[in-house]
Amino acid sequence: MTGHADPPLLDLQEVSAHADGAERPLLDRVALTVVAGGVTAVVGPSGSGKTTLGLAALGASRNGVRLGGRALLAGTDLLGLSPARRPAARAGTAAHLPQHPETVLDPLRRAGGALTELAALGHPVRAARKAAARRATALAGLDWEAVRRRFPHQLSGGQQQRLALASALVTGAELLVLDEPTSGLDPALAHALGRTVRALADGGAGVLLLSHDLRLVRETADRVLVLENGRVVDDGTAPDLLGTGAPMPADEPPAARHQATRALLAAEHGTGAAGKNTTPATAPGGGGVAATCVVVRRRSGDPLAGPVSLEFPPGSRTALLGPSGSGKTTFARVLAGLTTPTRGDVRFEGRPLPRRVDRRTAELRRVVQYVHQSSAESFEDHRPVLGQLAYTARLLRGLSEAEATAEAVEAAGALGLDEALLHRTPGRLSGGQLQRCALVRALTAQPALLVCDEVTSALDTVSRRRVLDALPRLLAPAGTALLFVSHDLPAVRALTTEAVLFDAGRCVRRGPVEEVLPAEWVPHGWSPTRQP
Repeated sequence: MTGHADPPLLDLQEVSAHADGAERPLLDRVALTVVAGGVTAVVGPSGSGKTTLGLAALGASRNGVRLGGRALLAGTDLLGLSPARRPAARAGTAAHLPQHPETVLDPLRRAGGALTELAALGHPVRAARKAAARRATALAGLDWEAVRRRFPHQLSGGQQQRLALASALVTGAELLVLDEPTSGLDPALAHALGRTVRALADGGAGVLLLSHDLRLVRETADRVLVLENGRVVDDGTAPDLLGTGAPMPADEPPAARHQATRALLAAEHGTGAAGKNTTPATAPGGGGVAATCVVVRRRSGDPLAGPVSLEFPPGSRTALLGPSGSGKTTFARVLAGLTTPTRGDVRFEGRPLPRRVDRRTAELRRVVQYVHQSSAESFEDHRPVLGQLAYTARLLRGLSEAEATAEAVEAAGALGLDEALLHRTPGRLSGGQLQRCALVRALTAQPALLVCDEVTSALDTVSRRRVLDALPRLLAPAGTALLFVSHDLPAVRALTTEAVLFDAGRCVRRGPVEEVLPAEWVPHGWSPTRQP
């Protein structure tokens, strides 16, 4: 890091944020600095204000949110400028990776062209732009030749996350604001991204890191702030505040100074196996939902997934594992009727389901419920969340509005969501809160199979532990089977008994979780051929 005499790249002074109609502020007089060559991390529970803080650092906010205080970027107070002048003031100096990458990826532009055009903000010489795009792509862990001709929808969730990161890096900005940069990444890529963030800081960039990933924070951050209810409640170096990450004895609480920090640390390793069901995923031939010889290909004929045959008996708990881009989400979407297979089919109790969800009756749509990796996309912007949650049970199970609402509120409470939150519109909820709302909505359908695609990726340690504890209880009444698509290996161990490992779109291994998973997290990635 540079000396303390150097002026900070970012200096937030008494920054507050108020939403129209809200009783308490989203941010309450927050102060922090980011220096060139340093990483300042902000952690805290879902809904604590991290994303709002990241936007405020850029002089930006969601609709209906008013900002106060000072946000000095390289000496210029962004909040002292009119909103129309702020983008120009930060262009080329600051770059932002949002929590939801789809918000910055143009669905109509191929990755290479979009990145090269964006590089012009930091590279006025045309010849340098393509080189900058290639470098940013490599730093983000993507192969330029593999992605440059692809549209965002042709990439996996983890690849979209990395493409959005490349979009933030390509301008060569002095300040990087990174909001949940490891969301959707497998352990090897998350570890590599941590090295990249640290290398960027060591090269002179300043980084404001907003994350639930305490491992990433420990690996990269010089200073850590803990945010709770919009206020900074703890502040210190990463080692002093977060320790090493090793599990601590139950009778030896962390030495952190504030209860919010202690709660985050205590929940980090709280992933017991209570509630597991021992019914395995088997080859097709029994009851429940089954996928038979499913193959998915691109229009070019290149394979995306398959052939895959799996069955999910009632009450079974199955993990779907593999590196980013291995075909996990493609297969999961086939089960839900959201991606049409090239061949093969999905069956329920031995009978084939229509391949497309819009051709399934309400009764058949209930069979497989899919919780999206990008939960924000699945909600209507201008309707309160509670009505959207209850609508699923009304439509698919014929419940009255009162019955459906009561079920939604009860399930939400089990996942740590207060009823007051549910009366807000989606834009007023954090990513972690929306992720749990999407899970509630799927659970109220009481499906035969619940497909959860990275449902812990946006959760802080406390919320994550609550989901892992509650989910088996919420699945039990209807005998719902679970397909848990995840890079979160401790959560996989806590929730599932069987695992299926994908690599390059094919099922390369299946068996009991403890035989398929490595003994511990492996920074060099998956080993599909590993034997127990």
